[in-house]
Amino acid sequence: MSLRNLLGLGRKLLKKKTVTATPDTVRTSTVAGLPEINPSSLRTQAQVPVPQTIAEQSKALVVKDPVISKPFALRPMDSLKNTLIGKGDDAIDQDKLFGSVTFDRIVQKGDGSFSADDWANWLTDRGKRSFKLFGRDFEDGYVTGRRFKLDEGFAKGSYLRNKEQTVPMEELFDSNIATFDRAGDLSGGLLYAAKQAGIKVPGRLLADMVKDNPANRLRITEFGIPGNLINKAENIVQQNVAKVDSIEKTLTTSYLKEANKIGDTVIDQENLAQIAKEYKFALRELKNELTTLADSVASGKVVAAQNTGKKIATVMKQLKSGANPQQKLAFNKIQGEVDDLVASTKGMRSPHYATQEGYTFPGGQNYREAVLSLDEVIPGNSSLGRRRNPHFDGELKEITNPLAHIRWDTRTTSDGKKAFLISEIQSDTNQGISRFLREQGQEPLNTMMRTNPYQQEKVIEFLSQSRKKLSDDIIKGGLRGSEIELKSNQIKKLDNYISGITKKTDASYGTYGNVSSGLGFTPEKVDYFPLLDRASQAKATISYLTNLAAKEGVDYISVVPANYMKRGMEPAKVKAYTDFYGYPKGNKTPGSKSLAVIPDILKKMGKEFDTKAGVIKISKSDVTKPFKRIQTEEVGVPGDRTYKIDTHRSARIGKEGDENFEYIPDNDLRLYTDVFSVKVSPNMLNPQKLYKKEGGFISKYN
Repeated sequence: MSLRNLLGLGRKLLKKKTVTATPDTVRTSTVAGLPEINPSSLRTQAQVPVPQTIAEQSKALVVKDPVISKPFALRPMDSLKNTLIGKGDDAIDQDKLFGSVTFDRIVQKGDGSFSADDWANWLTDRGKRSFKLFGRDFEDGYVTGRRFKLDEGFAKGSYLRNKEQTVPMEELFDSNIATFDRAGDLSGGLLYAAKQAGIKVPGRLLADMVKDNPANRLRITEFGIPGNLINKAENIVQQNVAKVDSIEKTLTTSYLKEANKIGDTVIDQENLAQIAKEYKFALRELKNELTTLADSVASGKVVAAQNTGKKIATVMKQLKSGANPQQKLAFNKIQGEVDDLVASTKGMRSPHYATQEGYTFPGGQNYREAVLSLDEVIPGNSSLGRRRNPHFDGELKEITNPLAHIRWDTRTTSDGKKAFLISEIQSDTNQGISRFLREQGQEPLNTMMRTNPYQQEKVIEFLSQSRKKLSDDIIKGGLRGSEIELKSNQIKKLDNYISGITKKTDASYGTYGNVSSGLGFTPEKVDYFPLLDRASQAKATISYLTNLAAKEGVDYISVVPANYMKRGMEPAKVKAYTDFYGYPKGNKTPGSKSLAVIPDILKKMGKEFDTKAGVIKISKSDVTKPFKRIQTEEVGVPGDRTYKIDTHRSARIGKEGDENFEYIPDNDLRLYTDVFSVKVSPNMLNPQKLYKKEGGFISKYN
């Protein structure tokens, strides 16, 4: 690539998007607008009476963002549609789910511009390790995320105060701040470009890159109905069924006779009896439809709930035609509450896989699903930057570039609390790419086979400066032949790097994200999506779920062990399953002390939020329905053994003459099973870390 073409490319990119800092600005020693850390600007938590529920505690403990001059413009990850907690002036709008350890670390360094190596040393721990091999001395480089603490002056009033954090290497990659080779040397990203150019980098620029990390723009698409709406439906139906019962009991022929006067003519007794019969039938039909409405909402059947609402309106019309003014008022109130309830389900989607064998643990209530996606055109990716969703396609094909999906339901603990039970967390998209890179022997965070296309205009700007400086040195003359050759090789290296980061993917993909080699050739480059590490995908989805639990007053987050469900278990995949979901005690293998990925995340969240993590007992089915249809499932774990798991395929309040139903009361231990869990903390309503490493509350400083 010639110097003219390179500079032309830079100008085009700069015209498309304004760069946060121009080269002249970069050379300054201070950065206007970078917030100074002022402990007095952080609002401490007010002393409040101890509330009764997790939801009430969450509202009481949420720390409202302080007002900061010249705030960062953040494009946060989408949150739930209903983010308000409380009403009126007391309402708290919690619309940012994720925080950033890297952001915190950058701001902690303070105002000013620093060299690329200064920033690299501040954000990471780099060095050399000495070791012996076959009696000989060797030295090897290493790089890990920097571990640090948010002290009192920086994090006063936060649950993260004085807790050790670690900068996630993957966040540096996804923000396009830096990549490193195995020796710990900068090999990509903005810091690499700045080092090549010999230019200092302001903290404000790096902070802006963190907030523009594409992972901060993830979209959550939910399938199912929130628990608070289910509780609302149950309350509305119970109250209104009682009202209808009261109307039915007070129904007399004299009332109907009075209500059905037509002018001066009174309907004869025979017709009046028929009207009374039809009226009572309509009242009972109304009660049945109200019950059906609650059941439809509880099972997440959105369309069925809306259709039932229409049936209730038809029955109401018939009833009001024979009602006196007082009864009409009562019916109108019932109709209004039903209409509001049905309207609350508008825009919600029914779950897709509630009954899928092997991937959903039977017996739960309020089964739900959610998809996390980067629903935008990703530069340089295949399919014009939008990958279809293999699990939620068809009528939901507008949900593109899925990064992960999660399935869960609600259970009851042995002491009467509520728990979200995770059946599955999966990412077909990144799973296939990660597997391909491993097969090619490539490091996911340091390979030209996978480059981050976001914020590359900032990187190219720095590289352009470096290339121009090298070219000017050659043009000026006076260099020796060896010096000219050295600088020419450096220019060629920069050209190759720029060509690599701007190259589009040439890989194709199977239905569930597997990388295809096309017509026998190996792709040179694969698609880019953030959160490639499955632990980071799991952390993001669990952070979303814990935030949701805090809002809905749920007490625990639990995970179905690997040996409870088949999940497509086969010899080639068994280690991945057990390492990810773990056994009932959270361990990767029976007898092991090493925790699987999801239990490990739950344990670290317990430490982070000053709450407990460990094994609890949760219900196999609805504890309010004591008659169970039990089915024993055999789950073979290759390399281990076959487990026999008793599942509750359905539950009833009464036996109803079916001998296949067994009575198991709520105090019977056969109703419960062991799972690894974390107790929900009210502080989980605050923004949580996005990656698998600890900490981060980006919303407090933007």
